[in-house]
Amino acid sequence: MTPRRLVPTVARPPLSPEEAARRIAQIADTVERLTAVISEETRLVRAGAYDAAGRLAIEKGELSGRYMLAVDGLAANADAVAAQPRDQVQEVERLHADFRAALDENLLVLGTARSVAESLLRGVAEEIGQKRRPETYDARGGGLDGKAKASPISLSRGA
Repeated sequence: MTPRRLVPTVARPPLSPEEAARRIAQIADTVERLTAVISEETRLVRAGAYDAAGRLAIEKGELSGRYMLAVDGLAANADAVAAQPRDQVQEVERLHADFRAALDENLLVLGTARSVAESLLRGVAEEIGQKRRPETYDARGGGLDGKAKASPISLSRGA
């Protein structure tokens, strides 16, 4: 099965080596900026500044889209990329490695924060369910065993 593309493929003329060099420089700049945004988001989530981290979403999305389009454009022009000085290509490879490391760390921190938030909400829902649970007794006069069911709760993100 081929992956579904959000942007339709269009035939493009091959890039000249000069245009490829310009696009490689753009990718390097975009990757550096995207890495900085992701690292900042990671720092903010670790510090518990979730609102501030959330405000980075627009910039992160914009840079990610720009990055994907630029990489897609270069992928179709391997010959023009191969004509570039090796040190420029290696610099972009280094930036990609830094980006990947920052992204891996970011995903780990976001996953941990999400897991903690889900655990807290589950605990609150179970506590509310425990308080609403009727006290009942079995035939011997003992309390009925059974874990409290989590009560439905809603969360408002409004101010």
